[in-house]
Amino acid sequence: ILSTSTMGMKATGSFNMEVSPYGKSEANTTFPLEAGETVTISAVYSPSNASMDFGLVDSDGVFHYFNVTNGSVDKTIRVSESGHYTFAVRNNSGNTVRVSGFVNY
Repeated sequence: ILSTSTMGMKATGSFNMEVSPYGKSEANTTFPLEAGETVTISAVYSPSNASMDFGLVDSDGVFHYFNVTNGSVDKTIRVSESGHYTFAVRNNSGNTVRVSGFVNY
């Protein structure tokens, strides 16, 4: 789900996924982040009226996310604790949603 290319200390991962109704999809790789580091998520999805949560799952399994309802997202998350994180998307609608975009960390 998440392919990466590294440039120095930062990396960009692209993703293209389908998320089933009321389901959650997680990347198959984790990445280490230090407290205070940021991750930017840029994506579009269809249908655009779906309610979607985009964010990171920490090493304790807690999903840190923001909700989007307009078909596109370009937001940055700052992590408060060092650890390994996994990018995840949750679909809060009754339709399968197609999502594609990039994660920069």
